[in-house]
Amino acid sequence: MSPSCPRSPRHCRRAAGLALAALTPLLALGAFAAEPGAHVHGAAVLRIVADGAQLEVTLESPLDNLLGFEHAPNTERQRASVREMAAKLRQPQRLFTPTAAARCTPAGVEIAAPTLPAALIGNPQPAAGTRADAASGAEHADLDATFRWRCDAPAQLKGLDVGLMQAFPGLRVLKVQVAGPRGQSAAVLSAGTRSVAW
Repeated sequence: MSPSCPRSPRHCRRAAGLALAALTPLLALGAFAAEPGAHVHGAAVLRIVADGAQLEVTLESPLDNLLGFEHAPNTERQRASVREMAAKLRQPQRLFTPTAAARCTPAGVEIAAPTLPAALIGNPQPAAGTRADAASGAEHADLDATFRWRCDAPAQLKGLDVGLMQAFPGLRVLKVQVAGPRGQSAAVLSAGTRSVAW
């Protein structure tokens, strides 16, 4: 036996392999998160903050995941797709389910997508003289959405079921970062794994 491994070398190799397998999703999340503004089609970042009675979820995603394109809409069909996407995002109760016992109610949604016309995503028109809703000309475009809830029994808030991938099939992986009452954690969600616990 090796002095660094009190059991058999085979047992230690197996334990090391299991530890590496458990860390792989977290390492992938770290690599993704280390690149500010990382733009990966099929993947998005979800940040969850549970602070007292407040629950806030922020989605950062390439527009392609949600729309199938990343430019200002050119046709009526594309404009309809933008309106449909915004309507889905403005119904957080269909996209997220906080722990039922926490009795959380939606308290607001904000959507920011500079490439898309403000009116199509349900935002007030920008002030005269600004072009916040104009296409930037960039090759890639993103959307940020923030969802807020107020919870009547925050001590009961233990997690969140996420239905984003069912609502938006172009979204295949969610890199999740959680800041909750027990500290910070990370997870990776896919079509088969849609719950985050803390």
